[in-house]
Amino acid sequence: MAKLQDCPFQQGKVAQQKVIDENGLLFPMVLLPQEVSDEGNSLESFLHTIQSNREWINDHLKKVGALLFRGFPLKSASDFNAVMEAFGWDEKPYLGAASRTRVVGRVFTANEAPLEQPIKFHHEMAMFEDFPTKLAFYCEIAPPEGGQTAILLSHKITERMGEKHPEFVSKLEKEGLIYSTMCPAEDDPNNFLRGWQTLYNTKDKEEAERKAIDSGLKMSKVSWDGNKMIFQLEPIASIRIVDGDKKAWFNLLPLSGLEHAPSLGDGSVIPKEVVESCLQIVEEEAIEVKWEVGDVVVLDNRFIMHARRPSKPPRRILASFCN
Repeated sequence: MAKLQDCPFQQGKVAQQKVIDENGLLFPMVLLPQEVSDEGNSLESFLHTIQSNREWINDHLKKVGALLFRGFPLKSASDFNAVMEAFGWDEKPYLGAASRTRVVGRVFTANEAPLEQPIKFHHEMAMFEDFPTKLAFYCEIAPPEGGQTAILLSHKITERMGEKHPEFVSKLEKEGLIYSTMCPAEDDPNNFLRGWQTLYNTKDKEEAERKAIDSGLKMSKVSWDGNKMIFQLEPIASIRIVDGDKKAWFNLLPLSGLEHAPSLGDGSVIPKEVVESCLQIVEEEAIEVKWEVGDVVVLDNRFIMHARRPSKPPRRILASFCN
């Protein structure tokens, strides 16, 4: 384990970590309280440590991509909200279609899909130009079995896909991907998706179209199938340069899979073997965070993908989106 200079926290270890540089930095970086007594390890002291060390936290988040704060006395959504305020990052509105409920302040429920369903790897709001650069998750109730949040270094996917499918990756980098998606009028409780009337707070189709375009989605076409809104998006950059040296696999191919794969920017179909390679590589690169009550995980959404493993109830993870 690398010794962190001027680290305001104790370093910890978890079952799954990997060394990511020549200095021995571990992914994810596990940060524990300096003081373990109730008096020394209070919420107030944690907030003060965050506020006093924002530059250190930002620097190491940028280096590692994932920080796991463990052992701090967070008891509620309000405590998590206070932590998010202490980091000093701007709140980023959530514009995606997944069903979420605001709990308090800048804290929302994580994806409300049934716990037995996995949520595959993705960057949050990858179809938007103005996506949140940071995500944070808080464990209010740890599941009795399963329910890990899996994370990976997105640029490692680009590297490995480039070794296996260099022509495809070169084409992807130049052309991007085209997504087509359908949004029902009303919320779909079976799939835990928000309808366009909820997304855009209107029942008027023309107003919904205007708000969709203003949301940051690059529309090439909006059409209607009855009351279903169909988005055809312009080609979206699907490999993004992060901090000058990381080529993030910033697309929804791991989430879409074979059945709903997008097309390349020229309209051509993505070969089956390319999709299969991508799905295999993301699982090989994945690190699973087994939740403990009170955990806070902060991710750099620019180059970290995340996923949710199936679990037995109860499990309650809260989320916040930031820039």
